[in-house]
Amino acid sequence: MAELEHEIAREQDVVDRALARLEVLRAEAIVRERASLHGTGTGTPQAIFERDVHALAAAARRVDLDAAGEGLVFGRLDVLEGPVLHIGRLGLRTEDQEPIVVDWRAPAAAPFYRATAADPLGVVRRRTITCRGPRVVGVEDELLDPAADLDGTVVGDGAFLAAVSRERGPQMRDIVATIQREQDLAVRAPDDGALVVTGGPGTGKTAVALHRVAYLMYAKRDWYGRRGVLVVGPSPVFVDYIGAVLPSLGETSVRLSDLGGLPALPRGLTPDGDDDPATIAVKGSVRMVQLLKRTIRHLGGVQRLRDMELVRWGHTITVPVEELLRRRTQVGRSPRSHNAGRTAYVAALVEVAWRSWERRPNAAPPEPGDREDFGRWLRSDPEFVREVDKAWPVLEPVQVIGLLRSGSVPLAKVAGGLYSSDEQRVLARSWPSTSYSAADTALLDELAALLGPPPEPEPDPDDAWSEEAELEALAQEHGVTTFADRNRGSSRVPALEADYRTYAHVVVDEAQDVTPMQWRMLGRRARGATWTIVGDWAQSAWPDVEEVRRGMDEVLGKSRVRSAELSTNYRTSTEIADLAARVLHRIDPAAVAPDAVRTTGIEPVWTAVADPVAHVQEEVAALLAAVSGTVGVVVPRALRVPVRALVSDPRVAVVDTWQVKGLEYDGCLVMSPETIVSEALTEKAGLRTLYVALTRATQQLRVLSTHAESWLD
Repeated sequence: MAELEHEIAREQDVVDRALARLEVLRAEAIVRERASLHGTGTGTPQAIFERDVHALAAAARRVDLDAAGEGLVFGRLDVLEGPVLHIGRLGLRTEDQEPIVVDWRAPAAAPFYRATAADPLGVVRRRTITCRGPRVVGVEDELLDPAADLDGTVVGDGAFLAAVSRERGPQMRDIVATIQREQDLAVRAPDDGALVVTGGPGTGKTAVALHRVAYLMYAKRDWYGRRGVLVVGPSPVFVDYIGAVLPSLGETSVRLSDLGGLPALPRGLTPDGDDDPATIAVKGSVRMVQLLKRTIRHLGGVQRLRDMELVRWGHTITVPVEELLRRRTQVGRSPRSHNAGRTAYVAALVEVAWRSWERRPNAAPPEPGDREDFGRWLRSDPEFVREVDKAWPVLEPVQVIGLLRSGSVPLAKVAGGLYSSDEQRVLARSWPSTSYSAADTALLDELAALLGPPPEPEPDPDDAWSEEAELEALAQEHGVTTFADRNRGSSRVPALEADYRTYAHVVVDEAQDVTPMQWRMLGRRARGATWTIVGDWAQSAWPDVEEVRRGMDEVLGKSRVRSAELSTNYRTSTEIADLAARVLHRIDPAAVAPDAVRTTGIEPVWTAVADPVAHVQEEVAALLAAVSGTVGVVVPRALRVPVRALVSDPRVAVVDTWQVKGLEYDGCLVMSPETIVSEALTEKAGLRTLYVALTRATQQLRVLSTHAESWLD
């Protein structure tokens, strides 16, 4: 005991030095930030820009230092050659540039994660340091080279297993102190294409993805910081769960989003709808692209046009219907978006009308600027606009999807040959709701790409200082809404914002459940990007897993694809893993479950009852008494409302089988596994969903079922 206290005291000295240096750097960063913010703000635009850049950099540095304090130092390496290295969240040096802490992402820190007894990489001892606030409360040593001389005493054992056995909280912790070799190889893999990380439940796929983001931002901060990194998860619950990891690793400039929240939606529209598996399968299929294209063609203009006649200064200009049809056909064959096609169609008609104007009787030779003036007049002529709207109307995503949802567009006409009559009924049944779902937002995003942005309204050439123009000038001066905004908001449905930002790196978690339509949505934000994709096909709720694979492959295109498989289950005990493996065997008899590394001696409790809901409270109470951390109640969709009404303890979360993806709890209650399976479109998809539910617990698992445990087999 005295030896342990002595080693803790030695490490406390290092932590104290590191925290003291951190405070000095924080104070310096605050001074620089204030100095930048209080700059004069005068001079050339370049000077103002440089001031703002310095202020932003100073603020970012201060935020990084603020986030690094908790658990600043977590490791130590004693090596055969060289000084002792302390590993932490942030690299720190003395004023004389002597290292105090090595950043965990630095090459010098790699052996902390990769060294093993078989391949020690020059490491004699690896020490894990546990802090609570500013105090060191424990050290655990792993001796990798027993024959080497050591400074100090070897204490503790099983540092890694102790770390992964800690109780869970409402948010995911970083695992920077406990990353193992196969995980670290994935974290530090080259960023020259796509890295696809696979592995069963509990293998640390999400943690690897997030730590990889922090590592890449450290290694190439200029590149990734400038173009941005996007991390996408399956649900808002999941995003909240992982939200604290990257800030704790010193990264605060990464966008986190669930799939439903990825597109920039019109004001007042939130993706809070809830689709069942059958609806998700219909909306998520790549066949929906053709359905949307057919819908646009259906709404794209009347088929029977007539001659267009316009009057200017007593002269009639005629554009024959044959010319209208010919120009519309020519433009329609181009790869332009729908609204860009309208702009091209208008330009073509203006050219035809100008030629007719030039040929009018007694026409004087045109003067410079006449052609441009004529075009401005024609584009603002109400009759011309009405005729163009008939032939090629402006369409916007929410307008188009709204016409589909309302039945104004005959679904049988646009879905025939693509979707069966049963699938069409599923789609029609889901759309009368006023809510939009995550699957709907992918359709809106696809429509935004197919339609393109709406053209800006034409100004009135004969009234340059009309009321609208005056209001426009006031808007620019005072920041009120513009005429274009009011026009778009009153006569049209609000448009989606153009948010197809090209990120430098995109992380996709739970990739096995990203629908083909959602993959297309991701691809529009990742042109030229590198990828980290993590998932497990054995956990996919999608009925046709190969369709999801094809959707992913299409987005990745010709990118170089590296693969990393994680084979060790750090989450569930061997007892829980054995139960889940029985479900995995039904999914695929040839599948191999990841190796569980912890044995608790606590078997899962499977209780067969006539009414599972009636026993929820006593089962939850048993879990709350048995574990000191969080408890998750995983329910089928059909039981969400009644079960949530029975549970009020703040330590307990009631989640359905979609929301629970990627999450973990100390204790877990799985409700009605037979209903979980039957709610899916196919038995195989239902079993994969049940496999997810049974692998969320880190300590204790209980199951309430109307069937005996033998039902699993």
